[in-house]
Amino acid sequence: MILFDPDTHTYTVDGIVIPSVTTVCRFLSVDLKSDKPWLAQQAADRGTRIHAACCAIDYDCAVEDTEGIEGYLLAYRRFLKDYRPDWEGIEYLTGNLELGLAGTIDRWGTLYDGTPVIVDIKTGATLRDAPLRGQLTGYKRLLSNDRVHFHAQKLFALHLVKDGTYTLRPVQQDDALLDACLYLEKVTRRKSNVK
Repeated sequence: MILFDPDTHTYTVDGIVIPSVTTVCRFLSVDLKSDKPWLAQQAADRGTRIHAACCAIDYDCAVEDTEGIEGYLLAYRRFLKDYRPDWEGIEYLTGNLELGLAGTIDRWGTLYDGTPVIVDIKTGATLRDAPLRGQLTGYKRLLSNDRVHFHAQKLFALHLVKDGTYTLRPVQQDDALLDACLYLEKVTRRKSNVK
């Protein structure tokens, strides 16, 4: 059984805490220090609101608070119209003790042409290649080993933009990159447990 604690962003599988895909892939992210740290928090809050609103759209529910995110939602609706996905998983929680990974996968299913895909929704200003490769490879690995045994043929980052446009960017599977991140995570955890 997998549990997620949103306050600590902690995943637990059968009572054992395991790292999320995004935690494992943190080694691939650039941490630019800013003299305006509240902007990062505002962007994170906006991303959370956009994800929640996209879920409401997918489930044909009313989207309650759209102030400041209308363009992103227009972009998502345009993507849905253009690609007509049949989602099998929306904000899908999964984890695997053997893999030492857990995560919440934004979307997985098939596009209008029948292609099995995993899609991660992004709302930031830029998309960085290495973190996307690591993250989506992790999600693919999790789903392949999940009880659903979903085998995605393609991985995508869906970049929603404030002006109402979107880009569906293909992401290359990169097992070596993910394995390197898993190794670094293991070493880092071991070092922190030694203290």
